[in-house]
Amino acid sequence: MIDPRGLTLLQWADAVILSNGDAWSFGKLKDEADWQFWAAGFVRAQPFAQRNPPNPYQFNDWREWAMRAYPMLQGQG
Repeated sequence: MIDPRGLTLLQWADAVILSNGDAWSFGKLKDEADWQFWAAGFVRAQPFAQRNPPNPYQFNDWREWAMRAYPMLQGQG
C-alpha cells in the first residue's frame, strides 16, 4: 500500500490500485465524492478484510481513513 501523505486522493487511489495486483477488482476512482464507496471495496476484499481495516463510512476525511488503513494493508495484495 502507498502512504497517503503528500498525495491527492486521486493520486493515492491510482497508486493503491497499481500496487494491489488486482486493479480490475476495484476500478479507478474518478470522483472524489465517491471515495468511501471505493474504499469500502478494499475493506471487503481478501486478503484485506482479514486485517480488519477501518470502515471508510466512519470517516469524513479520506486522508484520515487512509492513514489508519494503509499500515494495516501494507504488504498485502
